[in-house]
Amino acid sequence: MSDALRALRVSGSMFIDADLKAPWAVVTPSSRDIAGALGVETDRVIPYHLVTEGVCVVTVEGHASTQLAAGDIALFPHGHVHVLASDHGIAPLTLSREFVESVLARRSVLPIRHGGGGDPARLLCGFFAIERWGADHVVAGLPALLTARVGTEGGRELLAALARGSIEAHVAGGPGSDALVCKLSEILFVDALRQFVSNGAGPVHGWLAGLRDPAICRALSLMHSQPQYAWNVQSLASACAFSRSKFVARFTDLVGSPPMKYLAHWRMVLAARDLCDGNIAVMQVADRYGYGSEAAFTRAFRKMFDVPPATFRRVRRRSDSDSTDAT
Repeated sequence: MSDALRALRVSGSMFIDADLKAPWAVVTPSSRDIAGALGVETDRVIPYHLVTEGVCVVTVEGHASTQLAAGDIALFPHGHVHVLASDHGIAPLTLSREFVESVLARRSVLPIRHGGGGDPARLLCGFFAIERWGADHVVAGLPALLTARVGTEGGRELLAALARGSIEAHVAGGPGSDALVCKLSEILFVDALRQFVSNGAGPVHGWLAGLRDPAICRALSLMHSQPQYAWNVQSLASACAFSRSKFVARFTDLVGSPPMKYLAHWRMVLAARDLCDGNIAVMQVADRYGYGSEAAFTRAFRKMFDVPPATFRRVRRRSDSDSTDAT
């Protein structure tokens, strides 16, 4: 998991500090609306809510409701519209895309108050933005709603306090305040994902399912940590102490694709990152991930991204530049 997450650019931010009193209910905007407001339509945007006081009920259409308490975080890996409420049966307030755009234009956390005069709840609301080509690889096996307890039993109050302090620093401004909130958001994302996988808190598929199997996890670790190595089915099967046929069957059943197809996909994810992050030549990227020629690498890259590597880099950098200019 560490190797997979290190290969991704995960950025995060908080934009609402909600002070709520029962009865209250809110319908959130879709991740598409958030991405549009941010100008990052090329990324996958994952909304999240961290409860720091009280309780609330979260509902995604087509799924059972879940109650959250102080110290819980809810993430929506596929960006589903959802309802947050103090209880069931309350007519919700809809947060429009225009509202989100106005909040994000402030470039600071917006404190809001909503509801009646009943029991209080406090939520910190934000989002994670992940490069789509890598995000799809990571979140494919996740449910519509992912919940976790923030930190360890003794550390939840500390992390909640850290979140509150980060927001106060962000509101006050000053050097590093944006980076502080961004890094905190990344910690929340990684911790929630780690808990979900390690606790076996529900059925998964894709590479996350493979992480729960010791032998297949070993193969994934080798492919993720040494993607440039000339792996083949036999060398990976031997590392897992399996026969070729047993290894291929088990890997395919858990991960959802044969091992060599998975490895080729992972190499392309890494290559896309390298093309965007530096001025490295396309041939050097090809060498880095075990391709004998630029032509062979270009064919493999085009098969996944529909454009050659040089075009991909040019378009992505233009998109990043436009997003920066918009903010």
